[in-house]
This record gives sequence, structure tokens and C-alpha cells, in this order.
Amino acid sequence: MEKRVEVGTGRRLGPKVLGCALAIVVVALACQDTTGVHWVDSLSLKPDSLYLVPGESLQFDVVPLDQHDLPLPERAGRVEWNLSNPDVAVIETTETGATITGVAPGGTFVRVELGRGSGIGSVYVEPFELSEIRIEPSPVEVNYRSRRVTVRGILIGPDGEEVAPTDFRASWRIGDIQTFIMVGRQEVITGISNSVWGRNRGTAALTLVVGDRTVTTSVIVR
Repeated sequence: MEKRVEVGTGRRLGPKVLGCALAIVVVALACQDTTGVHWVDSLSLKPDSLYLVPGESLQFDVVPLDQHDLPLPERAGRVEWNLSNPDVAVIETTETGATITGVAPGGTFVRVELGRGSGIGSVYVEPFELSEIRIEPSPVEVNYRSRRVTVRGILIGPDGEEVAPTDFRASWRIGDIQTFIMVGRQEVITGISNSVWGRNRGTAALTLVVGDRTVTTSVIVR
């Protein structure tokens, strides 16, 4: 006898069934993503700058990050390090970063590379460690739009004497340019220091930055 096979239309899947199926797919994709191949997509280099004197050693730390910004510390030892000026400093790599030792005053850059990741750090070797930095006068008082006041960045060496800022990385930072501005190159301090000119009455901060040291005073515009 011939058997007859009936083909039905089937039942529609309800929202609960569809929801469960979707959840299973999402979980499967997530597991596949986290257990799959991880590559180095970027590098985290800290700190971004080192300030030291000849003979002093400081450390850069590097952490490789994958495509999800997750750390891959076990790969830090594979990072390639390059120093742009070996006359200023020398480098010795470690399992977690690199040790930088100052050789002579000056500046140089450190470049790190691994996989798709790269980064740049700065190294500044100063001739000696300063005992003090200060701003003169302090506070700075200036009349509103009538005259300029000269301010000086004072650098004091280990013997207590003032030294020239030639071999030091020094700059000014203005707290509020609506209150006052500096006339001259505020990213460079020379023996002839900058002038402050009041724009609007009020008080704002003026900061002297020398290497990793800072000192701040108030500029009062009357």
C-alpha cells in the first residue's frame, strides 16, 4: 500500500522561544570573541615623560592592550624599544618596561612598538637637580591695560645660587587668558623674562613649570 506523507505548515515560534534562541546566539558570539585570537592593538606607556640628571635612572612601564583594550601584560617583554639620541641617555629593557639612565644634558625620545601598537615617551636630562624654583615678583600686580610688569622665573641650584635656565625645560602656564596675557614666548624662559599685561580686572594664576617641578603665584589686575 502506498504511504501518503502530509507536509504541514508548522507552528509559529512564540516570542519566548525566539528570545531564548537570540540569547544563545549572543552568548555563543561573545564566547567566541573572548576566547578567540587576541592581538596587540595599542600600547600604554607610563609616564609620558621622564626628568632626570646624569647618572640617575628612572623607569618607563609599558602594557600592551588588545583589540578590546584588555591588558596583555605577559607580552610586555616583546615590546621593541628605540632611543633617538643615545648621547643623552641609555636604555635597558626589562620584562615590564625599560630603565632609562641619564648621560648628558639634553632631550631625547623613546619609541615603543609591538604588533599594531606604538607610543612615544620623552626623556629630559637636566645638568643637576634644582633646590628651588620661584617667581619674582610674587604676587604680580598690574594696572588694567596701562602698563606691563616683568616677571622672572628664578632657578636655584644645589649650592643655593641662581642658575641660567638654558639646559632646563621651563615654561609658563596661564590660569585665565581673559584676565591677563604674557608678552613674549611663554613656552620658553630666557634670562630676559616675560612681561604680564592685564586684560580685565581680576585675579588669575601664573605657574612656572621646570621639568617636573611647579610653582604658582597670583596675578592681580587692578
